[in-house]
Amino acid sequence: MKWFLGILILILIVVSARFRKFAITLALVGITIGLLAWQYQEYGKSKVKDRIHPSELTLENISFRQIEDSFDYEMTGRIFNNSEKYVMNGLFLNLSAKECKDSAENGCVIVSEQKENVYITVPPGQARDFKKNIYLYSNQKINNHLIWNYSIQHVISE
Repeated sequence: MKWFLGILILILIVVSARFRKFAITLALVGITIGLLAWQYQEYGKSKVKDRIHPSELTLENISFRQIEDSFDYEMTGRIFNNSEKYVMNGLFLNLSAKECKDSAENGCVIVSEQKENVYITVPPGQARDFKKNIYLYSNQKINNHLIWNYSIQHVISE
């Protein structure tokens, strides 16, 4: 049945100039509606990211602990949402790990840079504890002291 309908439409496009104009008009209207819907979705996504500025969040007691017998690390801490009216639904972090010869950060080499997302709901003016597993994406053996740096890239909010 679908083949028959497809063949019929192709025949009408070839034979009938009036149907050809109708099909082109219908296709242009469909493309225009699709582009407008896509732009509206992109606008909505950017508004979700702009409601809470990263400076309105406070990260405290952030620690990284290696999980036994693996290359995974566990990041734990507390997130404070200092926004007055928006609920935070998640945040994207920029993480980097440096392997240093000592705790004075001498002779450091960056072994990992990655973006991680933390899905957590924090109402305005409240705080929540979180836990996130971080994988270094390599099988390299860390021999020395590992120093972590993190920053908030953007926040997802309601």
